Amino acid sequence: MRHGFLGIALVCRERIRMSGFKINFQLRELDKIVPWGQEPDLRLHWFGLTDGLLWLDAGAQTIYEYNKAAKEHFGSSLQYNDYQISRFLEDFFGMFRFVGEAVPKELYDRLDRFDTELEKWQERHSDEEDAVYEQFYFDEYCGLGQWRWDRTLDSGHLVGGPFIGFFRCGERIKVLWESTFRLENGESIWTAPKGSFELSYDEFISAVTEFFHSFFAAMEQQVEAAVAKEWGSVSLDKQRLLKEHEERKAGFAKDLLFLTSSVENTDWDNVRKLCSKMEEELKGLEAGTRRIDKEGE
Repeated sequence: MRHGFLGIALVCRERIRMSGFKINFQLRELDKIVPWGQEPDLRLHWFGLTDGLLWLDAGAQTIYEYNKAAKEHFGSSLQYNDYQISRFLEDFFGMFRFVGEAVPKELYDRLDRFDTELEKWQERHSDEEDAVYEQFYFDEYCGLGQWRWDRTLDSGHLVGGPFIGFFRCGERIKVLWESTFRLENGESIWTAPKGSFELSYDEFISAVTEFFHSFFAAMEQQVEAAVAKEWGSVSLDKQRLLKEHEERKAGFAKDLLFLTSSVENTDWDNVRKLCSKMEEELKGLEAGTRRIDKEGE
């Protein structure tokens, strides 16, 4: 199979998109996986065996889908995020204790402008003395922004990877993503560098649960095939591999429970207080700017 991926062939870019949210993946065939290390110390492990493609359907758009400019720039025909899929699980499932916690409606409604406001607030304090600015940065700037960052993937393992945020409010959840990375010609490397998609929280849980079961079913076959294979000079602890597979599955299953728990991890009263302070300071900044503009007329 081209590129050595398991399962069905890659669907083309012109395929009919799904109208909902779906996490898609394809594991790479064992013979196509590059072992870790260098000769003569080559090795493989559970993480390495999760090598494959990953992409997210969000309505009519696709997150982690490379465009033509990216393929030409990287010299690759691969269409999607090409990395060990376990990295996505670790980062994504690791946020569920926060994703499952509802965001107050007043913050949910301002998600599209929150980052811009927070950046302006930081800039307003950037000329202060170091000690004063550091206190503002850690106590107020980070204190206000943390709820946003706790629910956001940074995709830092990818060149130009998008930030992807998941924000629940009651029975709805928004998926927001953006990559500001550009090639020298100004083009993005993604077919959807920025977007927003809202769906019901039940649909989101169903999509994540379906991905969890599909991925671990595929990995069970991957692990079984790896145990049956003779690896020659490549070191693979097969007993440890079998044990780690069950450990990983149990650990990620435990993370899933956070999506339906009622535990509160965020001090929303403090967030509201800091948000009000930011609003007041930005209003003062805008008023001052208007006054200066008027005096200069």
